Order: sequence, then structure tokens, then C-alpha cells
Amino acid sequence: MARAMVALLVMTRRLVIAGFVLTLLWLAASDAHAQRVELGIFGGYGFGGTLLSTVGSQEIPIDGGVTYGGTAAIEFLPRWRFEALVMRQESQVRPTVPGVRIDVNVERYMAGIQQEDIAGRVRIFGAFMLGATRFVPAGSGSETWFTIGIGAGVKTLAARHVGFRFEARAYYSPVTISGRVYCGSSACLIDYTGSGMFQGDVGAGVFFAF
Repeated sequence: MARAMVALLVMTRRLVIAGFVLTLLWLAASDAHAQRVELGIFGGYGFGGTLLSTVGSQEIPIDGGVTYGGTAAIEFLPRWRFEALVMRQESQVRPTVPGVRIDVNVERYMAGIQQEDIAGRVRIFGAFMLGATRFVPAGSGSETWFTIGIGAGVKTLAARHVGFRFEARAYYSPVTISGRVYCGSSACLIDYTGSGMFQGDVGAGVFFAF
């Protein structure tokens, strides 16, 4: 009987130690995982981009507008991450007809590499991205262009799993376009053409680390 009790106590102690070790390993794995994955939402302001009217060869700027979107990043090496970005800019163009504006949505779908360095409580990062920009004018068909992007910014943790992100990005679409028509609610107003386009945006957001 005594031997059975001793054996039971030894087994119980081993189970408790094993459970404690497994708990520590689980917590460590959770912490490591928290540093590997980041999901973020942001808002900001987008600017830049010019179309060329085929009527009189007049430049037609794309107005700046509010941007919003989200990011997802996963670490594959220390301080290196794969990142995906989806964003939308609500804007307008002012064609050659006086007093007329046409709504244009600019959508971006990007993926690339992000590298960061730690400076105290702040993480400084840069990114290189490839993807597509989709222009969607009201009353007309959309256009999708290959796009190259770069970005730079800072992140800082406000809590263990929540932080703030501030960033500026620049994009270039090395394409030649022509022959499309922007149309308003009542009539088509301009033809346009172009050869490459630079755009940019600045923004701030919140990210969640898991």
C-alpha cells in the first residue's frame, strides 16, 4: 500500500512538472508567434497621377483623396517579413469640360518584402512591393496596371500585442494607355492617354501582433 502511494505521488509530481513545462513551451510558442504575424488597418491621403487629354493634349491631374486599407505580414527571417497590402483611394478627375468632375476609385493590390531595424521602442522599416493598380472611373470600364512600390515608416508598440504604424509609400506604373473614355452620368467627356504614372500616399494605422 505504501509503495503504491509513493508511486502515485511520484507519477503525480511528474505529471505536474510535465504540465508546467508544456505550459511554458506553449507560452513561448505563443510569444514567438506573436512576433511573427502582424495584421493592420490604416487610413491616409493619396496624391499624384496625371492623365493627358487627347483633346488639346491638356494634362488632367487626378485629385488627391482619402485612402484606407489593410496589411498582413509574416516574418520568415529575423526582421524580414513577407507583406501584403490592399488599399483604396477615393478621388476625382477634372476633364476639359469646365465645372465637371468625375469620380475615380484607385485600388491597389500589392505584395512584397519588408525589412525592419529596432531603435529602442521604435521599429524603423522599409518595403519593396510588386502588384497591380486598378483605376475605376464612374460610368466607364476599369483599367488594371502592373505597379512597383516602395515604402518607409516606423512602428511602435502601445501594448504587448497592439501597436501604431506611420508610413509613406510611392508607386510607379510603367505602362502606356490610350483610347479609353471617362464618362459621367450623362455623357462621355474625355479620351485620355499616358505613359507611366507616379503616385504616393501617407498614412497611419493600428496593427495587431499574434
